[in-house]
Amino acid sequence: MKQDLVMIAAPTGFQPGGYIPRAYADRTQPTTATATLEAESNVRGWRIQLSWSCPEPIREIRDETDQFVDAAAIAAPMAADTPWMTMGEPGKAIEGALWRPDRGALIHVHAEGLGTVKRSDAPADWKVRGEWSEGRWSVVFRLPRWAPLDEHSKLAVAIWRGASGDRAGLKSISQGWIPLTS
Repeated sequence: MKQDLVMIAAPTGFQPGGYIPRAYADRTQPTTATATLEAESNVRGWRIQLSWSCPEPIREIRDETDQFVDAAAIAAPMAADTPWMTMGEPGKAIEGALWRPDRGALIHVHAEGLGTVKRSDAPADWKVRGEWSEGRWSVVFRLPRWAPLDEHSKLAVAIWRGASGDRAGLKSISQGWIPLTS
């Protein structure tokens, strides 16, 4: 399946702590307005491609404390009624894969609500390839059979544009869970 996604800005009012909701209350437009999602499942697992416009790619930041790297993540619900916008809730987690161009491997993400994200090394058989060309990022995730996605057949997407100051909860997100057909 191939689908063009209209992205939204992650609501800053949901962010834990007081600083982000106050400092970025006017951030209501997504920095990435649209993205293209392609997903297919076969006996080996999932191939998920995400692409979006990015005129100023930030591939790495090294020791720069005032710059932010581009990134993209896909997430699947661990329960059928897991809320997507809050990255799950206690007892209803999300599991995901985070790509950054400054890392060779994916990062495994697990959360049960905002402010609960736990990052760890992704399984060795989770693969990713990201490429920037002609003003667009294209990221291909290759995942073996992935239980949450296999079971619930839906995922959510998040994209960070470093040149726009995206980081942490400041990001563009899909409008909800995206149903997949294999």
